[in-house]
Amino acid sequence: MHDRSDGERGSPANAHPRGRTPERPSVQGAPRVRRVWIYAKHGIKPEEWARLEGALKSCHLEAAVHPSHASSSGLRALSAGEAASWADAVVAVGGDGTLLRAYHETRGALPILGISCRSVGYLMEVPLSQVEEAFRLIADGEYWVEERIVGFASAGRWSAEFVNEVLVTPLHRERPARFTVRSDGSTLLQGRLDGLIVATPTGSTAYALSAGGPVLDPQLHAFSIVPLAPLTALAKPLVVSSNRRVEVVVAADRGCAATVDGLGFVQLEVCTILIAEDPRTLKLLKLPIGEDPWTKLVRRLTDTPIA
Repeated sequence: MHDRSDGERGSPANAHPRGRTPERPSVQGAPRVRRVWIYAKHGIKPEEWARLEGALKSCHLEAAVHPSHASSSGLRALSAGEAASWADAVVAVGGDGTLLRAYHETRGALPILGISCRSVGYLMEVPLSQVEEAFRLIADGEYWVEERIVGFASAGRWSAEFVNEVLVTPLHRERPARFTVRSDGSTLLQGRLDGLIVATPTGSTAYALSAGGPVLDPQLHAFSIVPLAPLTALAKPLVVSSNRRVEVVVAADRGCAATVDGLGFVQLEVCTILIAEDPRTLKLLKLPIGEDPWTKLVRRLTDTPIA
């Protein structure tokens, strides 16, 4: 990121050492953000673009947008590849799905600030109503970067990173298939299932939670393995270290498919899927005005105000 004092690009500021969870890091002395690349959901209203552009101008931030938004925003267009070398940060405007797509577009090259816009976004840092204050904070270097693990799945010639989860299902979903999950030579789970979710701690509050999986601390290096509609009562959700090699095998006669972060359905050539922790991380820009993730989770699950 650019520091206005010398104009040089710096490293992400106050990044948490991976695997540690400090109470709240200092936000003093972080490199000031000068340039942002905006990745917004489709359907942003003209008045919402106007608010974003007004906040950018008042905070003296240079901005570019994904080419799909160039005509509606009036800002210059840059591809994700161009943005990775030009911008200091990504601003994802929408909901969690928008932030996930922004990560995949840039392949984690830049930290992401989530601005929720007419969406309930667990990963989003602040609502659009606070965008002016959010931009002022990053322009003044009053933020920190939280890193979270990203998963990597591969099967034959196919591979993909996942921020939330990879869903493995039979190719034809009208009947369950036999799944086997192994790790370091041991069988962890076996049985007939409608599908299987392997989720990161970030994804543990998404589809995996809806399917009965546990909530994991965002800073853990672990995967949640959640069977879907098992025919045996012994097939329960598991948590394993992301340092372990995990292998998911689906009965070959049925064929199988994978869906990554809910963004696409892919038929796999082979039905042995290997899961590991990816070298890249999800980098989230965190602000002093942002809500604590546990408070946000309780509010989301209970719709109850937290004192």
